[in-house]
Amino acid sequence: MGTTDQNNEVLEVRFAHPRESARYFEAEVSPSLTAGQAIKNLLEGDDDGPFMDPPEPGKPYALVVSSTGQVMTPNMSFADAKVADGEVLEVGQRGSGA
Repeated sequence: MGTTDQNNEVLEVRFAHPRESARYFEAEVSPSLTAGQAIKNLLEGDDDGPFMDPPEPGKPYALVVSSTGQVMTPNMSFADAKVADGEVLEVGQRGSGA
């Protein structure tokens, strides 16, 4: 557990909903998945529909690795961020910078 070997490993992670603190989405992901791809998948959803609503204009979603506080950039892979098996990723919104 906790390794991020990119060969054939699958990581089990939990995404924390950006507005509903008790709501999580559990997923198996490849270490090569990027934060941007993960967010896109959460917006598209599964058979139950999208996990979350589209972001507010000018405030894109970002993933934060709960154990380290690392904010993942859209092109950063789970391996690059050293996401461990069993990790919780918080979905938050970045400000517009205005």
